[in-house]
Amino acid sequence: MHAELAGSTGGPSRPRRAGKAARIAAVAVVAGLGAALGVRAATGGAPAPAARSAGHLAAAAPGGTLTLLDGRRVSLASLEGRPVLVWFVAAGCSSCEASIPAVAAQLAAFTRAGMRVLVLGMFGVFGPGPAGTAELARFGNAAAGKAFASPAWTWGVASERLTAAFDPSGIPDTYFLLDAAGHVTYQNSVPVSTMGALLARLPARAAGG
Repeated sequence: MHAELAGSTGGPSRPRRAGKAARIAAVAVVAGLGAALGVRAATGGAPAPAARSAGHLAAAAPGGTLTLLDGRRVSLASLEGRPVLVWFVAAGCSSCEASIPAVAAQLAAFTRAGMRVLVLGMFGVFGPGPAGTAELARFGNAAAGKAFASPAWTWGVASERLTAAFDPSGIPDTYFLLDAAGHVTYQNSVPVSTMGALLARLPARAAGG
């Protein structure tokens, strides 16, 4: 996992909240930040319409913290300096289970683009502390297999504040692209169904790789 992240503090725990929504095969992009950015949902496994240009989408990403699998609590702001894919997953989410190997198969493309891949277990789905990170590790390992150990992506459990800021509806399998300055440039969901659109949004130096 990335060792260069800086420490911070997180929020208190609360009960599980993804519930039945976590078990749908294809999920919609949440309202909240998505509506503010003007990106419509991808439903029924179909890719969402192309996002607006970065100039229209450069909203500052919400703040918050996450707990890495090794127990360190770090801030999302500490990731600034490189573009990052922030992706929320939940145990019991069938589309997440399908999307994890799809993203694993493209880790080399993200690396060539100089992009971090940050896979966040949703607060309220994974428990707090070591039990929650262990649960996330089991979920990720079951879905990704050997690729789970790749240093090309980082896994952690999002704090209550971070989960609510990005995903107020509590719907898993939603992702956000942040530029090196921490601004949201693209949002979509269900990577297994929208991978083409996602790869097309990566920084230009990934092209041809």
